[in-house]
Amino acid sequence: MAAIPSFRKHLWPRHCLPSARELVRSIVVSSTTPLSTKDIYNLALKQTAIQLVSDESPEHNVPKKEHPTIVRGITRQPSTRPPHPEHPVRSLQYLKRVVLPDLVNSKKVEKFCTKRTLSQAEIDHRLQTVTKAARKEQAVLLAAPRNTWLWRMTTPPPPPKPLPASTLSKSELLGLPRLTAADVGVGEDWSHLNKRRQRARKEKVERDLKWMWTLQAAKREAAREALQLNAPAS
Repeated sequence: MAAIPSFRKHLWPRHCLPSARELVRSIVVSSTTPLSTKDIYNLALKQTAIQLVSDESPEHNVPKKEHPTIVRGITRQPSTRPPHPEHPVRSLQYLKRVVLPDLVNSKKVEKFCTKRTLSQAEIDHRLQTVTKAARKEQAVLLAAPRNTWLWRMTTPPPPPKPLPASTLSKSELLGLPRLTAADVGVGEDWSHLNKRRQRARKEKVERDLKWMWTLQAAKREAAREALQLNAPAS
């Protein structure tokens, strides 16, 4: 087995750590309102003392301080250290590109678009980078509702709506499957068959259809009798 190059030994793990996954999931679950990516990140940083899942694997170890390395005569500069290397969610980019996509793939959370109006504090903060001449126009634009992507727990699919009684057949009202003539071949295209085979197929379908209706009628009668036996005495 080839040795791992020294410059690759201390790269930051690109997979989703269990502690990061569980921490972010718990934040989204406990929130009563949808959260933005920055909201989740800020809440995660406040919980630095919480270790919900143990990460004993060596991949979780924080890489040592990196120094420039020379590989094949080329000097490689060390990668930029994240702002919070000891924290499960070490950076905003790690949350955005690794942790949240992992939760989406496991159907724990979902991202959706909604309209949101910026608070006055947010508007004032953004206007700080705008020239005085453009502030008035920019303030009007910032005050308008804008599309915002937020995170929430995955919404379970709604249960199937029961069919109204008027659309149920007699068999379905008794708990039996709905049967149609097409179930035994009525209406199929037999043009590829010769005339003799077409006559034989027609006779077979007619026999099958008659037998299906007879059998279904017997099942309905048996179901009615069972309902009468199980009905409470008046």
